[in-house]
Amino acid sequence: MGEMRRKRITGLGMVLLVVLLLAGCGGGGGGDQSGDATHTASTAESPPGPTIDTRGSEKYAAVWVTLDGWEGAETVSLLMAEKRGYFEKERIAPLILSPVTPKRSIPYVVSGQNAFGVAHGPEAVVARDKGAPIVIVGSVVPQATAAFIWPKGSGIKSIADLKGKTVAIPGLASQLSFLQLLLAEAGLKPADVKVITVGNDLVPALLKGRADAIFGGSGNLEGVELRSRGVKPVVTPVADLGMPEYDELVLVARQDVAEANPKLMKDFVSAMGRGAAAAMDQPKAAAKALDVSGESNPEISDAAMRGEVIATVGKLSDSGYVDTSRVQRLIDWMFENGMIEEDFPAKELVLQP
Repeated sequence: MGEMRRKRITGLGMVLLVVLLLAGCGGGGGGDQSGDATHTASTAESPPGPTIDTRGSEKYAAVWVTLDGWEGAETVSLLMAEKRGYFEKERIAPLILSPVTPKRSIPYVVSGQNAFGVAHGPEAVVARDKGAPIVIVGSVVPQATAAFIWPKGSGIKSIADLKGKTVAIPGLASQLSFLQLLLAEAGLKPADVKVITVGNDLVPALLKGRADAIFGGSGNLEGVELRSRGVKPVVTPVADLGMPEYDELVLVARQDVAEANPKLMKDFVSAMGRGAAAAMDQPKAAAKALDVSGESNPEISDAAMRGEVIATVGKLSDSGYVDTSRVQRLIDWMFENGMIEEDFPAKELVLQP
């Protein structure tokens, strides 16, 4: 299980855990654990991927799923699908876990340790560019929510005012590239701004004075949490800073696994979409599900959690549809700005029907 946090496991989840442990924890019920997360290339001569869709011979297909961080408003569609029995209806038994750092979701998928991973769209592009054999199988949050955030009254009026300041980021390669580009466009050199990596602890870094601003968080999450703690945030979304629209969070799988189990991929995304629709329809129930999940951030108050869910549910995807042309525009833009080495076709990254 690597660096994943532990989660309370009962009932069907316990049966799933036993099955996976007996299977060696490989790929959510299948797959090897070899290969580097970002440098394992996929080739046309690769053998067929492992069959993890065991619904023909077993009652359920047991799969491991890694989030990009704590269970929260932006991934509540998965939790609601689990709570409402949408996965069970598809005979899928997911074990949903949170990584210690958002960097780990793609490596866990590539190594075969997990069948699915939730990752930031640009991070999936970077990983594929580096040779990671992954594909996007569905959209979780189909619009960019990342933003620059600093406290109102801090004296910071624009990005140019960050000279001599400290900016905290989660630590994803794509976010660092975005940040460096924005700083350069504001006339700042790399040495002008100190950048620290804080994982999922963006708000604590700001509140405790470790950082003057944060980048990579969002107004619907960190912005809401800051307001709940009496801090008025200034939130500037990346879309307002010249970046192309993209899917903030996507569901990824290893390419060979996805191609060998197309119906499982489709059914999982469908159940997730129904979970998103349920969250949109009943945001209070979604917030309550997060409150008792055991994997949500314990430092966030119930009121803040409800606020985050209300601010986020309208941004979730209830279809899981991935716009390949939009992914292509993101790839092209990242290539033009030197963030990736190859301007590859989006169809290589998005699972084709």
